[in-house]
Amino acid sequence: MLHHSSHLAAVTSPGKQSSLQRIRAEYQEMPGLRLTCEQVARLCGLDRNACEQLLEALVDCKYLERAADARYALPADLRAARRKVEWVATARLPRSWS
Repeated sequence: MLHHSSHLAAVTSPGKQSSLQRIRAEYQEMPGLRLTCEQVARLCGLDRNACEQLLEALVDCKYLERAADARYALPADLRAARRKVEWVATARLPRSWS
């Protein structure tokens, strides 16, 4: 769930909510993703200004981090948790546990 912030206040329209969910879905699908605002805008079909607002809202609620090189990525703890979930989901149990 997203927490209230100054940038989140600008994300109220259904279209922006849909775009926000699309950005989150891309980062969930590819946890190692590190993209600039321009790259996210192209990937999600957004104009740069709207994309910047959405990315900053995701940074404000700590869903994404903005690195010094202006790339947005999941924070390290979210990436680690995601890898753990993926490992558990794909791990094979010994036959004796079946």
